[in-house]
Amino acid sequence: MNNQEFYNFFAGGGMTAAQNPTSIVQNVNMENELGTMQKPPKLMNIDEYSGWSGRFKTWVQANHFECWMKIESKYIPPKDGLGLMKAIGSLTQTEQEDFKAEKKMMSILQQAIKKDILMLLQHEDNSQSIWNSLKVKFLGSVSMIKSKKALIKKEYDIFTSIKGETTKQLIERYCHLVVEMQTLEITKTNEEWVDKLADALPYDEWGTYLLVLKNNSEYAGINLSSFIEKIEAHELELTKIRKMNSSNVQQDVSLYYKGSIPATSNLSPKVQTTFSADSTSGTSSSVTSSHNNHSPFASYDLNPKLRNK
Repeated sequence: MNNQEFYNFFAGGGMTAAQNPTSIVQNVNMENELGTMQKPPKLMNIDEYSGWSGRFKTWVQANHFECWMKIESKYIPPKDGLGLMKAIGSLTQTEQEDFKAEKKMMSILQQAIKKDILMLLQHEDNSQSIWNSLKVKFLGSVSMIKSKKALIKKEYDIFTSIKGETTKQLIERYCHLVVEMQTLEITKTNEEWVDKLADALPYDEWGTYLLVLKNNSEYAGINLSSFIEKIEAHELELTKIRKMNSSNVQQDVSLYYKGSIPATSNLSPKVQTTFSADSTSGTSSSVTSSHNNHSPFASYDLNPKLRNK
C-alpha cells in the first residue's frame, strides 16, 4: 500500500461511520462535557462554569467522595510537637489518607480545568481554595455582579422572539436566560417564568392555543418545565398535520437520525414526468443516432482516383 492509498483509507474508505472525523470530534466534546468513568467533566470556557460545576460535583462525589470532603472542609497539613509541618514519612495512617485525598482532589481539578483558566486563578495551595477562586472568577467582583444582575434583569424584561427564530431556539434561549438568572440568585415565581415565555411566543402562531391553555384549570399551577412540554407537543402535532396534508412531502431525517447527510444527495426520489421521460428519451436517441451515423469528415475520401482503381 503506497502513501496515497494509506491516506485514502483513513480519509474515508476505510473508516466506519463511528470512526469518521465528525463522530470523533462529537465524542470528544461529549466526553469533555459529561466526563467518563475515568475522566471528570472538563471546563473549557469560564462561561460554562454554571452548568459544569454541578456535573463536576456529582462526578467527584460519585467516584471520589473522600476527595470531595476536602472541598467541603479545608485541608490543613499536620504539624509536629514543635509546630513544624510533618514530613510525609512521619504521617500517621489517618494523616496519610487525608494527604492522599487532598492531593488526588488537586489532581482532579487540574485535569478538569483548562490550563488557560487555571493559570488566571488566585488561590492558595489547597483544593478548596482553587474551587472557591474558580467561582469568584466566574461571578466577578461585587460591583461586577451588581452590574451583571441589572443587565440580566433588563434582558428578562424585554425578552421576546427574534425574527426567523424557531420555537425550539426561542425555548433554548429562554432556558439559558433562566439558568443565568438563577446563578445570580434572581428569583421569580413559577407563574412569572411561564407567563414571560408565553408572552414571547409569536401571537399569530400561538395566540389561539395559549388562550385555550390559559382558560384550562391546570394552567394555574403549571411550572416552566411542564409548560415547555406542552408547547413542544403542540408544535410537533402541528408539524405532523402539515406533513400529512402536504402533497410535496420532504424527508426530515433529523427526527430519527443525528448523523451527517451528504449535501448533494437527494433525500426524496425525483418524480418522473412524461415530459422529462420524453426529453431524456429524445436526448438518448439523438446521442445514439450521432454515434451510429458517420461524420462527413470521416467519410471524406482524400484520394478518390485511388479508390476507383
